Formats: sequence, C-alpha cells, structure tokens
Amino acid sequence: MIEARLGPRAHIVLLGALVVVLAGTLSALAPSTFPTMRNMQSMMGQIAPLAILAICIGITFLIGGIDLSIVAVANCAAITAALVGEAMGPDAGALGIMAAAGSALVIGLLAGLTNGFLIATLRVHPIPITLGTMSVFIGISTGITNGATVFGNGYMSGLSTATVVLMPMTFVVFLVLLALCTGITLKTRTGFHMYALGESDKVARYSRLPVTRTIVMTYAASGVLAAIAGLIMFSSTNAANVSFASSYLMQAILIAVVAGIDPYGGTGRLWAILLGAAAMQMLQTGINMSLGSWSGSAFASNFIWGVLLIAVLGLSKWLSTRKHRTREAEVEEKLEEAEAVGSA
Repeated sequence: MIEARLGPRAHIVLLGALVVVLAGTLSALAPSTFPTMRNMQSMMGQIAPLAILAICIGITFLIGGIDLSIVAVANCAAITAALVGEAMGPDAGALGIMAAAGSALVIGLLAGLTNGFLIATLRVHPIPITLGTMSVFIGISTGITNGATVFGNGYMSGLSTATVVLMPMTFVVFLVLLALCTGITLKTRTGFHMYALGESDKVARYSRLPVTRTIVMTYAASGVLAAIAGLIMFSSTNAANVSFASSYLMQAILIAVVAGIDPYGGTGRLWAILLGAAAMQMLQTGINMSLGSWSGSAFASNFIWGVLLIAVLGLSKWLSTRKHRTREAEVEEKLEEAEAVGSA
C-alpha cells in the first residue's frame, strides 16, 4: 500500500540518472568553473528558497490541492520582517531578529490558515481560492509599501552567509524542512490522512477521516514554509518587494511535478524534490555558463526546462507502463502453470 502511494521507482531512478548525467556533462564542459566548491555553494544557496516553495506545492499536491499564493505569502512575510526590523531599530540585536522572523512566520501561518479554512469550508477547488487569496496578499503588501522596495538593516544577512559543513545555512534549513515534511507524510497518521485524502476525497469523508483538519493543517504548513522561503530571500538581498520572485511559482510547480508528485493527489515522494531542484539548478547554471550574457538566455532556459519536463514525464510513464505489463505477463504465466498442474 505504501509503495503504491510513493509512485513508480522507475521515475526516481530516471531522475537520479538525470542529475548524474547533468553533473558529469557540465563538469566536462566547464571543468574550471562548474565542479568547484564555490559554484556548488552558490547553487545550493540559490536552490534553497525555490526548493522550499516546491515543498509547499508538494504537500498540497499530496492532498489533491495546490497553493498558488506561496510567492505572494513569501513576499508579504519578507516585507513584514523588514518593517518590523526597521521599527525595532538596528540596535535591537537578537530581539530584533526574533521579532522580525516571528512576525513573518505568523503572517505565513495566518495566510495558510485562511487558505485552508476557505478551501475546507467552501469546498471549492483550490485554484480559484488560492488565486483569490494571492491577489489579496499582493494587495495588502502593495498597500503597506505603496509598491516600493523595503530595505532591512542587514540583521538577517547572517542566515545567507553562514555555512554548516561547507554548505550554506539556507540549504541546511531546506534539508531539515524536507526531512521533517517527508517524515510526517510517511511515518505519521497525519501523513496517512494526506495520502488518503489525495487518493479520494469522497472515500476519505465516508471513512470519517478528519478531512477538514487535514486540509487546514496542510495549507497552514504551506503558509509557514512560504514565509521561511521569504525570510531566506530577504536575508540574501536585504530587500523585499511585492514583485520579487515572480517566476518562482511556476518553477516550484515544475520541480514538484518532475519530482514525481502527482498533481491529482495521493502519490509521490517529497524527498525527491531535492533531486528535482538539483536538476533544475544545474541546468540553469549550465545554460548561464554556456550562453553568458546573451539576452535570450532566459528564453533558452525556459524552453529547455519545458522540454526536460516533458521528457522526464514521458520516459517515466513509459517505464512504469512497461513494468506494469511485465508484471501482468508474469501473473498470467503463473496462472497458466497453476491451471496446467491442476488439470494434470
């Protein structure tokens, strides 16, 4: 049962092979720049906020939903942290950091609870709900800042500059969050409820599972994770704006899909987001190295990433279908042998 919910292993094998091939190819093409420690650390730092947003998409995918407001929530949380930090003053020290970070997390939690409550209560598809709340969050952020960029005092810059075992602290935060979410989905009753709800909403309700609570908790977690991603982005730039990271929503969705998490719910491995994010970042870095300052590099990266998405999903589907047919043939062969023995 658990294996069926995780999805085909062929997809993970294929995705892992893709990461290895990309790493080997790019290292061979740019041996003096790509495989260096500095470049690895740079890529890990860039992966962190986007991959955390992909976790938001992943956990909502598991219950058959989606959260399109994550970037708006991340920006709203970052703006809140900047304003609170400015109000506390540059001499507030640890208290100012805690107040700024805490206020951002509260904003994320409230946003997630709002999404979850509306979806669970109105029983409307999450796409229009989260599109609506996304507009609300953008409007609030724009009204507070008048659309201008808000700058911090640099009190959170340590989050983006610190390292742990040669890895950026932000990447370590992502790994911890990914491990925590993976453990919850695979080892707890809440995780079982999430997979069951994604498999069939009607069956989950008829089985008297806590559907409303599961939806609210999932979207609340998505809001908090989005706020953490916003704090990471704020720590690296010391600035927050309502329009920052506008492309991250689509990229986060692509990472979750490439990682093998079913958008229709009930199937997927959250930890595979690490592989999906790594493949995307290596591809992006490789394109930037190859094309340099060419003005069409952004178009090229989007085009190649779209082709990669289709190729991975197509090959994964082919491998899964082939394995399924092989199993059916083996079962039929064993049945025929059993019938032959019985007739003899």
